[in-house]
Amino acid sequence: MNNQDASLLLYPDYVSIIGGGRWARVLTEVLCTFLPPTTCLSIHSRNNSSLMSNWLVERKLDSRVIVFEGLPEYRTGARQATIVVNAAKDHEKATKWAFSAGVPVLVEKPIASSAYASQQLADEFRRKNIPFAAAHVFLFATYLDNFRSIVRNAERVRSIRFIWTDPKSEKRYGENKSYDPGLPVYADCLPHVLSIINTLVSAPVQTCKKMDFKRGGAQLDLELLLNEVQCVVTLERNSDIRRRILKVVTEEKTYQLDFAEEPGTITYDSTILSGDPNWDSSARPIAKMLDAFLLWVGGGKEDERLSIETGLLACRVIDQANDLYLSAQIPWLISRLASNKKLDDDLRYSLVELFRSDRTWSDAQIDRGINRVIEMCSSKKGASWLKKMSESKNPASLCREFLV
Repeated sequence: MNNQDASLLLYPDYVSIIGGGRWARVLTEVLCTFLPPTTCLSIHSRNNSSLMSNWLVERKLDSRVIVFEGLPEYRTGARQATIVVNAAKDHEKATKWAFSAGVPVLVEKPIASSAYASQQLADEFRRKNIPFAAAHVFLFATYLDNFRSIVRNAERVRSIRFIWTDPKSEKRYGENKSYDPGLPVYADCLPHVLSIINTLVSAPVQTCKKMDFKRGGAQLDLELLLNEVQCVVTLERNSDIRRRILKVVTEEKTYQLDFAEEPGTITYDSTILSGDPNWDSSARPIAKMLDAFLLWVGGGKEDERLSIETGLLACRVIDQANDLYLSAQIPWLISRLASNKKLDDDLRYSLVELFRSDRTWSDAQIDRGINRVIEMCSSKKGASWLKKMSESKNPASLCREFLV
C-alpha cells in the first residue's frame, strides 16, 4: 500500500462545513478536489442554504455535497469532522454543538468571542482528547517558510513592520470579497498577523501595547510587545489597495515579503526572489491545511501548525486590543456626532460596526438607525444622549435602541 492509499483510509466518513459565506464555498470546493467519493460532504447554513444549493449546481457539485439549514446531525460510530466557518459571533455555539457529539473541529479565526470562552472550549476538547484545531492557513504557505528561513539565517531581528490592508471591494477566488461589519478589524486580522509574526521570533507576541485609532476604526496602527523587538502593525479596511507587506529589519539588512498576490516576492539588498518558485506545481496552503486536519482526525499525527495554542494566544491579544479600541472608539464617535458634521464613510463605518456587533439587522434597518442617531445628536436631547454614551459600558446596545 502506497502513502496515497494509506491517506485515503484515514479520511473521515463525514465532513460537515458550518457556514454559508464565501469562505465556506472556497473550503468546500477545495475539499472536493482531494477527498475520496466515499467521504460525505455537507454544508450547514441557517441563512444562506438556498444560495449555497444554487452555487453547488453552478459548480456541478450538487451530487457531491448536501446542504442543510440546521446544524449537523452526527452519526454514532462514524468517523466525522466539522469545519466551523460561520460568523465569528457564532463560532462558539457551532463548536460546542460538535463537541457535544465528540466530533473533532477545525475552527476559523477567531476561535470565539473572548479569550476566556476560547480557553474553555480548548480545555473541554483536551479533557476528552478530541482534536480541536485553529485554522491559520498562512502557516501552510511555502512562501512564508522560505522567507522565515532567510530571516533566521540573518542577524538578530531589531524590528518588524507589517502592513495589512484591504480595498473596499475586490475579487478573491472568483468571488467578491467582503468583511463581517460587526467584527472589528483587529479581531478579524490579528489571528493571521500574529501567527505569521510568531514564526519569525523566539518569543511570541503576548501583548498589544498601544493603538492609534483612525477613520472610525477602519484603520488601526498597533504596537505589539515583542521583548526587545519593535513591532508595529497597520490594519486597514476600505483602503485604496490590497497590501500584505511584512518587513523585518535586522542589524545589517532589511528583508521584505510582499504577498498581496501569492506567492509574492522576497527582497533584500538588490536581491528579488519569488516567494515560492514551485508555487504553480504544488498544493495550495488551504488544501494543505484541510488535508493535515482531516488526516489527524483519522488517526494520523497532529500537525503543530494546527495547534489551538496559536489561536488562544491570538484571542488573548485581541482582548487587550479590544480594551484599547473601546477607549478610543467612544471619544472619537462622540466627538464626530457632537460636531454636527454630515455622515461620511468613517462615521458610517463606526456606527455600522456598533449596530452589527451582536445581531443581524437588514441594511434598511441599519440605515434608519444611523439616520435616527444623527437626528438625535442634532436635537436638543443630543448633549444628554452623548453624555449617556460616554458613561455607557455597552455603547452598541445604546445605539441599537434606535433600531427597535
